[in-house]
Amino acid sequence: MKEDFQLDIVTGKEKHFSPKKFIHKIKDSGFKLGFKALHGAATLFSALKSSDMPKKNKLLIAGVLAYFILPTDLIADFLPAVGLADDAFLIMQAMSTIYSSITDEMKEEGHQLLKKMFGDKYEYNQE
Repeated sequence: MKEDFQLDIVTGKEKHFSPKKFIHKIKDSGFKLGFKALHGAATLFSALKSSDMPKKNKLLIAGVLAYFILPTDLIADFLPAVGLADDAFLIMQAMSTIYSSITDEMKEEGHQLLKKMFGDKYEYNQE
């Protein structure tokens, strides 16, 4: 997965949101985020790049992923046990809101991104 592509929905906002910042945040958060939220974030990232995703959904995704990336949010990410709870909640809410627009290809691309980043530490069933 390329990290250098452009997201038209966030043009001009690269200071706050970019594919490289997303990849860095995923690597930094790792499994502390929880498997479902980690895969949810990767799937949302894939959906944001898709030309098939409606623009209103892309705006929601961009907002949620920007909240995830930014270091300042409702609950500071560095707090043990609870720091990523608000991020995980928003990611899962976004997934449930736009679930009907998420394709199997987007989910699989999310899995592949995480597999590439975490290698053998990341396991999932391809069923």
